[in-house]
Amino acid sequence: MFVAHITHEAVEDMGGIGTVIAGLTTSKAYGQAVSRTVLVGPLFSTDKPTAELLGPGGKILYSSLDEIYQDNWREKFGPIERTYNVGIIYGTRKIHEPYSGKAVDVEVLVFDLFAANEKRVNIFKASLYEKFDIPSDEFQNVWDFEQYIRLAEPAIAALKALGAMGQRQTVLLSHEYMGMPTVLKAILDGDENTKTVFYAHEVASVRPVVENTPGHDTTFYNVMNQAAENGQNLEDIFPQVVHNYKHPLVKAARHCDHVFAVGDFVRAELEFLDSRFARGNIDLVYNGIPAASLTMRQKRASQALLQEYAANLFG
Repeated sequence: MFVAHITHEAVEDMGGIGTVIAGLTTSKAYGQAVSRTVLVGPLFSTDKPTAELLGPGGKILYSSLDEIYQDNWREKFGPIERTYNVGIIYGTRKIHEPYSGKAVDVEVLVFDLFAANEKRVNIFKASLYEKFDIPSDEFQNVWDFEQYIRLAEPAIAALKALGAMGQRQTVLLSHEYMGMPTVLKAILDGDENTKTVFYAHEVASVRPVVENTPGHDTTFYNVMNQAAENGQNLEDIFPQVVHNYKHPLVKAARHCDHVFAVGDFVRAELEFLDSRFARGNIDLVYNGIPAASLTMRQKRASQALLQEYAANLFG
């Protein structure tokens, strides 16, 4: 099986998603089922030293930005770069799981999207609106939205050049909203050997509502439960979510073959966002925490920190 993780943490860990990917890729079950893993994402900056472009220990096999052309990758990636006016960096890096000490090599595919072919991008945006009701024109000045729209078509083309899809069973994992345009491109292509998954580490539509509502979680979940009983959804109660550029991408995740939710609240939030999620394939995929052995001294130290924190909160 060929698995592609579309994420903003393709090159380096920035938060929890990288930790989740490390746990997955180093697990025994994943290794037995998956023959190739590719991390896909945008290049955030073009001014990094070549040695750092794929993160610590990364090995570049192809980079049009640095004129590195090993093997026949130029023949495969060059036409894609010219069609979409993007730059491609491809190579490998090692993922370490610190608690188990395990490490695996994965492939990495990142794209310079700063000068992408505007005409091609606009045609793709039209398809996203017609098929998935994503109003890209409202958010095209938000780079965090725009870059992932630009990523979609060249990413799918490059994955095909690597041997994904077609005759090979392929799974595309969109980690949060960032990978959704790429996943939607795959859905538009309709490859029967490709399965799409939205990995909901949170519900990005909900987070700003909770953060900006008086009472935060206490208010939100009480309102959510009451509204759900009345057949109302997130947009009915909190109409401001439509101005969140992440919202239409998360909402479109209902078109994926599967949704992974990291907790019960995440699943409930998705179903409140759009009732069609309740009729879809949502799997609860809890984030595991390694059970490292602790000495009594370490336990006492943790207890003291918690007591100090509580004292600072409540006096």
